[in-house]
Amino acid sequence: MFAKSAILLFLAGASVAQQFAKKCEITSPSCSLQGSTDTCCVAKDGWIVYAETWIPNKGPSNKFTIHGLWPDRCNGTWSDDGCDLSRNYTNTGDIVLARDPRLHRVMDRIWPSGSGSNSDFWDHEWNKHGTCLTTIDPPCLADYKKYDDLLMYFKITTAVNTKYDFYKSLADSGIVPGANYTRSSMEAALFKNAGLRTLVRCDKTGTFTEIWAYFDILGQDTFVPRVPDYNPTDCQNVYYPPKTVKKC
Repeated sequence: MFAKSAILLFLAGASVAQQFAKKCEITSPSCSLQGSTDTCCVAKDGWIVYAETWIPNKGPSNKFTIHGLWPDRCNGTWSDDGCDLSRNYTNTGDIVLARDPRLHRVMDRIWPSGSGSNSDFWDHEWNKHGTCLTTIDPPCLADYKKYDDLLMYFKITTAVNTKYDFYKSLADSGIVPGANYTRSSMEAALFKNAGLRTLVRCDKTGTFTEIWAYFDILGQDTFVPRVPDYNPTDCQNVYYPPKTVKKC
């Protein structure tokens, strides 16, 4: 049953997988295989939190935008400072634009910063989180050139966004902007319509801000939904604001 779910939830697609240096035949999640020396196939930080945000003045009115993809250690903790300072990059926007203009266009649309420049935001997400995804470390990628790991992180993350439509999953259960909802009803809709285990987040005023989806990593880039290890008591009732931008 687990293996079947993993096959159905393969995220990255052949265009990404072809860049890995080897094929990993793994049938168990990384957190059950800790101690393996093969961190290209067994992610050292084997839990993933994938976050999308709802910013009323950013992105299409009927889409969430990406916050980030965050590898967590298998005990639920994480590094606040990233995992490899030697691969901390700046001017990420220029790097992506030069290497993959199509990816840059996608990121500009679906991964905007809530404040400040998009490039600075992408720098932060890569430096703090992307460097902790060991399955895309330079030795794990075929014919590695500088920044291939950075591009791989962004490709994998945008592929998750393509696979899951949080807005539609909520709307299919009648949950649309402009009204108040319970956190439990929103999380139930995401589980029913997308198969995701999630947490709905809000700000101090009770306004809906984000959805965090929780995954195990199977091999390099196959993510399997899991039950969240974090269960806060806030955001029990949230206001889902409409956006002030046009539909895509």
